[in-house]
Amino acid sequence: MLKNAGKQIRSRELYNKRNENQASSKIKTTPSIIIDKVRTPENLAAIFRLADAVGVKRIVLLDTDLDVRNKKIVRVARDSIKYLEIEHMSLEEFISSVNGYLPIYALEITSTSKSAFDVELRDMCSIVVGNERHGISQELLDICSEAIHIPMYGRNGSMNVAHALAVALYEWRRQINLKIID
Repeated sequence: MLKNAGKQIRSRELYNKRNENQASSKIKTTPSIIIDKVRTPENLAAIFRLADAVGVKRIVLLDTDLDVRNKKIVRVARDSIKYLEIEHMSLEEFISSVNGYLPIYALEITSTSKSAFDVELRDMCSIVVGNERHGISQELLDICSEAIHIPMYGRNGSMNVAHALAVALYEWRRQINLKIID
């Protein structure tokens, strides 16, 4: 038997739905996102848009030459940049201020990483993502509290950085929502 999936909502209805979600959310804090040398404007823009969708407020860009006013970034990110606190830092500056970001989860497949679905993620935390080609630098991995990864079941060994972050952030939100309900 076919079921009716309803009608797509747009415009004012869509904004009303978003406002309902914001009002009903009992989550008061969100992770900070630390971005280590991401080089592709489209990935950075996708991360900005994702961050806003999840409700993240703070993003730290480490050692990047990308300008957040780049036309590609502005086009893909849409209005999300307006709602984010975006900081630029060197790795050295970040390491010297690391206590304000603890615990720090590296979203990276490492020799000790665990599935993001098997780790109890803390409500106050930071999630680090790395460069599209080289991942998270070893200096940054060395200060992370733990490494988490997204399990891969196909032939490809890794995921696009923005897509992996989307999975991790929504897993974080799912876990925090369950803690609030308990």
